Amino acid sequence: MTPELKTACEVVFQEHKASAYPVTWNRDAFRGRLSTGLTEMAKDTLLRKNIIYYPNPAKKINTILNPDVFTAESYEEAANMVLNKVSVLAGSSMDHQGTVLAKVSTPISRPVTHRVVTLSGETGTIPAEIKWYMKPVFFYIVWPVLAAVTGGAIAYFMGNIYTDLVFDLK
Repeated sequence: MTPELKTACEVVFQEHKASAYPVTWNRDAFRGRLSTGLTEMAKDTLLRKNIIYYPNPAKKINTILNPDVFTAESYEEAANMVLNKVSVLAGSSMDHQGTVLAKVSTPISRPVTHRVVTLSGETGTIPAEIKWYMKPVFFYIVWPVLAAVTGGAIAYFMGNIYTDLVFDLK
């Protein structure tokens, strides 16, 4: 890892640590402090090392700091904390509603609540019943025929209106 990338990772880590809100990744996220290429490389590095993560994986625009590394002072210390961390979800004696583990007061005086949620052994099944209007006979035959008839009716009436207007003007 180059010294420039280490510096960029440190800047991104400190920004996540100081921010009370998720960091939004747009082209102006770190303008003036880091170049766009270094910003993307630092983001990828921190994501790969699980120091930051996407709160909503479907929308990869915001990232937040991993709560396990909030007490770290630097990027390297946070990386070591993640490497030496024991999984919290490994225990099976926790309740299934989620348990508040601790409230940590930070130097910024922003309380951070850690919540543990365990996965139960029960799996829910989704009914495989297809709705009547999505059955293949409707989907491939009835709906296209109805669409063609409706389109034809609209074209017919539009044609009649046009011819009535043209002949009325003469």
